[in-house]
Amino acid sequence: MPGEPERLDHPVYVYLIFIAMLITMLAILAGVVYHFALSPHGPAIAAPLKAKYEKKHASAILEEARRLEELEIHRHFHNITPFPQLAENERPVCFICHSDYPHSKSKKVRSLLNMHTQYFVCETCHIKEKEGARIVYKWYNPFDDDPQGPFFGTSYDPETGNLVEVDDLISKIAAFFINKDKLESTLQIQDAPLALDYMKVRDKLTPEQRDSVKKKFHVNIKPKGHDCKICHSKEGLLDFEKLRFSENRIVDLEQLNIKGMITKYEEFYLPNLFQESKPEDSKAKDAGKPRL
Repeated sequence: MPGEPERLDHPVYVYLIFIAMLITMLAILAGVVYHFALSPHGPAIAAPLKAKYEKKHASAILEEARRLEELEIHRHFHNITPFPQLAENERPVCFICHSDYPHSKSKKVRSLLNMHTQYFVCETCHIKEKEGARIVYKWYNPFDDDPQGPFFGTSYDPETGNLVEVDDLISKIAAFFINKDKLESTLQIQDAPLALDYMKVRDKLTPEQRDSVKKKFHVNIKPKGHDCKICHSKEGLLDFEKLRFSENRIVDLEQLNIKGMITKYEEFYLPNLFQESKPEDSKAKDAGKPRL
């Protein structure tokens, strides 16, 4: 209308300042809420509710599996290389109870056996023969029905001598049944109906009831896996060439010397390379020497 002052648009930087102030205020508000509700340095008003919720939804099996996993990691002589992990609903049911480091009984070979989980699924070594079906071995990837590789561990880098770095770190060698020319996976995944049902009610089951359910998971599984020589030998269980291992890698796997050390010797020791001699040790040695 005539006589009214003309409306002026605010500069862009005014809006930017307002947005920055709004974000800052929201961050401060979130920090204050967290301090009063959950922070151990504050009143932690909501902490009892949080603890009650976590206790209600806790899984004794998963907690024990994680505890054993941490224990196994700290038992290793060497550092463990980070490796990509599948989401729980995409992992085999074995991981519910056995975790990433399932072999823990024998101190002699547990690290060597656990190393194989980078290349195999559990069924590859523990599959039980099924009447009317033949067992074949091929690469398995939960995201690809026909993975083409290159696969981790199948070849060496000619410049460094190390295993070739590849993009596919998920695929593993798995056992499959062939029944009447139909390929059938031996894996049971955690998102299968039986596994999902078990994970919902396992905390309510007695040990006897749990054992009964576990037998269904182990229907095609044998407790003791293959001996080293079953795979690490010429004409062994696995056709390394068909699985696309390189020629020099195949030679090393078939002639692996570690299998002889494990099968021939009951005990073997690492030399004490890293212990520094103490001054008192030297004095004790000198004390036993005759004086001139």
